[in-house]
This record gives sequence, C-alpha cells and structure tokens, in this order.
Amino acid sequence: MKVSRQQILYATIFLAALSVVVWLTATLTRETAVEELRRTGAGRLKLFVSNLTSELEKYEFLPQILAKDERIIRLLIQPGDRAHVTLVNRYLEQANTISGASDIYVIDQDGLTLVASNWNSPKPFVGKNFGFRPYFQAAIRGETGRYPALGMTSNRRGYYYASPVEANGRILGVAVVKVSPEAVEAAWAGAPEKVIVTDYNGVIFITNEPAWRFKTLRPLPAAVVDEIKLSRQYADSVLAPLPVVEERPYDHGGSFLTIQESSAVRYLIQSQEMPTHQWRVHLLSDTRKVDVQIAYFSGYAAVSVITIFLILMYLLQRRRNLIQRLQHQTQIEETLLHAHRDLEVQVRQRTEELTEANRQLDHKVREQQRTAEDLRNTQEELLQSAKLAALGQMSAGITHELNQPLTAIQTYLGIAQQLLEHRQYDELNGNLSDILSLTDRMARFTGQLKTFSRKSTTSISELPLKQTIEDALVLITHTHKQAVKILKSFPDYDVLVLADALRLEQVFVNLFKNAMEAMRDCKDAKLYVSIEPDGGSIRVQVRDTGPGVPAEDLSRLFEPFFTDKEAGIGLGLGLSISQDIVNSFGGTIKVTNHPAGGAEFTVTLQAAESGEFRASNTTPAGRS
Repeated sequence: MKVSRQQILYATIFLAALSVVVWLTATLTRETAVEELRRTGAGRLKLFVSNLTSELEKYEFLPQILAKDERIIRLLIQPGDRAHVTLVNRYLEQANTISGASDIYVIDQDGLTLVASNWNSPKPFVGKNFGFRPYFQAAIRGETGRYPALGMTSNRRGYYYASPVEANGRILGVAVVKVSPEAVEAAWAGAPEKVIVTDYNGVIFITNEPAWRFKTLRPLPAAVVDEIKLSRQYADSVLAPLPVVEERPYDHGGSFLTIQESSAVRYLIQSQEMPTHQWRVHLLSDTRKVDVQIAYFSGYAAVSVITIFLILMYLLQRRRNLIQRLQHQTQIEETLLHAHRDLEVQVRQRTEELTEANRQLDHKVREQQRTAEDLRNTQEELLQSAKLAALGQMSAGITHELNQPLTAIQTYLGIAQQLLEHRQYDELNGNLSDILSLTDRMARFTGQLKTFSRKSTTSISELPLKQTIEDALVLITHTHKQAVKILKSFPDYDVLVLADALRLEQVFVNLFKNAMEAMRDCKDAKLYVSIEPDGGSIRVQVRDTGPGVPAEDLSRLFEPFFTDKEAGIGLGLGLSISQDIVNSFGGTIKVTNHPAGGAEFTVTLQAAESGEFRASNTTPAGRS
C-alpha cells in the first residue's frame, strides 16, 4: 500500500498534536494535583503540630507545681528522713498514675535522684546520678529544662521537663517529669502521610514510621555526632541519614524528597517549627497518587486527541458526503464537546470543594483557638468574681477588726479623762500617744483589704520583732475581755527581722485572736509567746491551752475558706492570708498540737542582714 504525502502530513500533525496535548495535560495536572497536595498537607501539618503541642502542654506545668510542694522541699532539706522519703516516693507514684506521665522524680543539687515514681520497680531511678543531663543543668541554673532523649535506665524515649526547687532564695534540687511520645505516635499511626519530628540537631525523635526512628534527614557533622554520643542522649543509636536519593525545592513551599525504600518513593515534604521545644515537624505526602492522576488525565487527553483525529480523518474521507451528513456529524461533535465541558466542570467543582474543605478546616482551627482563649478569659473573670464575693462576705470580719482598736480607744479615753481630772499630765500624754497609735493602725488596716482582692506591694525592711508582738498583744488584750494569762519568753536584746510592720502585726493579731477564741471555755487559760533565734532565722512560737486542732484538720488549716467555727462566724481566710503574708517575707508558718495540750503555731522569719540582734534600751521582757 502506497502512502501519500498527505497521509504522512496528517500523521505528523497527529503525533505532534498528541505529544503537545499529553504534555500540557500532564503539566497542568501535575501542578494542580501537587498544589492541592500542598494545601491539604499544610492544613494537616497544623493539626499534627496542634496535637503535639496540646499533648506536651498537659505536662509542662507539672514539674513547676511539684517544685512548690512542701513535701518535696522538706525532702531536699532533710534527705536522711527515711520515713519521709517513703512518703514522697508513694506521692510521686500516685501523681504519675493520675497524670499519665512516663516517670516523675526529684534530683538533689548534686544530680543524685532521691525519690522517683518508679521507686518500687525492678529498675528504679533512685540512687542514679543524672547531673550530666542538660535538663538538670538548665534547671539547676534556675531555668526550665526541656530535653528529648533515651532513658539511661529504662532505654525508652522520653521528653524531659525539669524545674528548679527553691526555698529561701536558694535552689535545693530539681523536679523532673518524663513524657513518653508513644501516645502521640499511636494517634498518628493511621495517617496517610508520614509524620516526623526532628530535634535541634536534625535527629528524628518522634515518627509514625518506626523504621525511621533515630535517623536523620541529612548527614550530621562528625562533631555533632560525637557530641550526641558523648551526652548519651540517644544511647547507642547509629543516627544514620535516611536514604535520600534526590531533593529539590518546590516553588510554592516545601520541597520534593525522593527516598529509596523497597523502591524509590518521592514525597512532598512540608515543615513547621516548634520554637519553644526547638523541634521541627515535617509532613511527607506521598506523590504517587499525583502520578496516578497524571496518568489518568494524560490517558484521557490522548484518547480525546485520538478520537478527534479519527473524526477529522473520517470527515476528510467523507467530505463528499458532508452536506448530507452535516447535521448528524454536528450532533456528534456537540455531544463530545458537552462531555468535555462536563468533565471540566466536574474537575473545577471538585477543586473548589477541596479548597472550601481546607478553608473550613482552617476556620475550625481558628475557632478552637478563639474558644480556648475565651475559656481562659472566662475562668479569670470567674476567679475575680469569686474574690469580690469573698470580700463581701468578709465585711463582718473587717468590722470586727476595726471594732477592736475602737474599743481600746474608748477605754483609753476613759482613762485619759480620769488622768486629766487628777492632773497627771505625763501619764495623760502617754495615754494620748497610745490613742494616736491605734488610730494610725486603723488607717493602715483599711489599706490591707487589697491583700485578698489583688496582689499588693509589700515594703520589707528591718523591723524590731519584740515591739511588733507587744503592739499586737496590746491590741488583742484591749479588744478581748477574757481572763487569759500571757506568758512571754523574749531575749533581753531586740531582735531584727525582714518584714513589713503592719502586715506582720496582722499575722500575730490573727494568731492571738484565734488562741483566745480557742480558750473561751477554759478555766485556766494561758497564752505562751516566745522568740528564739535560730542561725539566720528567728522562730516565734504561739501556744494556747485550748483543746487543740483535730488531727484530720491539721493539713487543711491553711486552706482558703476552711474553718472549724460555726456557720456565719469567720470565712476561713485568716490563716490562709497569714500564710501568704509570712511566705511573702521569705518565712514559713506551721501548726502542731503541743504534747501538754493546745495548738502551737511556729512562725519562722528571716533575720535582718545587718545583724540578727540589736542592743535594746528597754527592760528585758522575761516571763510575765
């Protein structure tokens, strides 16, 4: 069969048109599909980062809370108390069970683990020294430690939070919480993409692809590898790079990464930083489905071109009969054109649907963030409302506190009248000075209402402790007409402490008032007050001869709104506020039941830096 030039021309045009159409279709399909893959991946990457952040934030404040626990502070001060060590071990075990953390433990300032939640396991942390760990070194400097690593004892991955445990301005040790990433990986296991989290060195620490764990995206410098091995951060892990065959950037964000697994697989990798933890989260989307779409649409385009070409050839061959079959052929062309347009509409609609779905997903994420912010604001408003409501309930107690100096002033005025009648002017002058002191105290007392409604500014200075206690005794004895014998044991020199006079006096007035109320029904009521220097601190003990505090209430006595008085008498805030005041001076306040009967409160304050004592011109207090 002889081939004509015209047929060769038609065949050349056909092959050129087919090549151009298939190339254009493949190019457009690739750009559209990859861009859609990128947009979808960006949304899912935000969700993965949000999920990881939420999981970590559940544990971020736990070591800070443990660092303020009195039991842990006491443990670091008295590490040799075996009974207390056992108590704290059980406490950490319970806290670990409730919080769902991997491990919780406390390290002293030398790096030695004193107590741990796994104290009763075959391989406990107790007795291990973790002083070389970066999280310990950061916390012992007063910072918050964060560190991903393999456990030296358990050989299991964990993210470590560490906070310094401080007392009296000194760091005593470190509280550590270890969080396992296994829960996050389990949540990511069903994801179609591969998710990896790399640390600041580029080591893969968390991933839903187990075979990639402790590998790197790129080869690490030898110095970095040596540093990681020296710190034992990942034990004996090889830290080999992933078998990346090719990497090239994507103009619209991210890059293409080809990894040789059982076969070469190309991924679109998108990344997002987590600056707080010095992590980087990567999402690897498999591009093989893009290749499937390219093959599908390219095949469809090729079929379309072949069909059109065959139609054209058919028309050329049948052009003699074109007039007779023109109407029928037009219908065929319109049908094919309509099918092509329908396909374009479907593709455009699908693209718009996916775009809208991604927009709604972003909108939901922003709505969740706004909801969380509104919830935090609402919680703060509820807390402030509760404080203001408590201030309203305290009005009766405030009136009672002001009535005490008013009653004393009334008594002093009666005495002043008698002194004036007998022309005893020197005694009258001292009496009037006491009245002025009481009125000044009333004015200063009203300013203390800020103590509960908001955090006030405390002016701490060197303060004569004996005078402050004497002022409080004068006030309480003039406002409580009760037969109570006051026994004082003071040094014969003045004692200087660091505190605020009015706020410290408020503490002792509250302690004396509670003691007298506890001895209301006692026949032989006695109030013991003593001052004892103890190195760089001063200890004040206040003891009554009342019935004491029930054993089950000792641990709750300083809780806000806790009271053993009848309903309507007191708000249960006096001791809580007193504890806050003493803590603000760097001191402590504790309560026990004295073996001879009655409750005994011990207030420990810091001695003044210029010296614990100062010579006094007054007569020694002794015992009265």
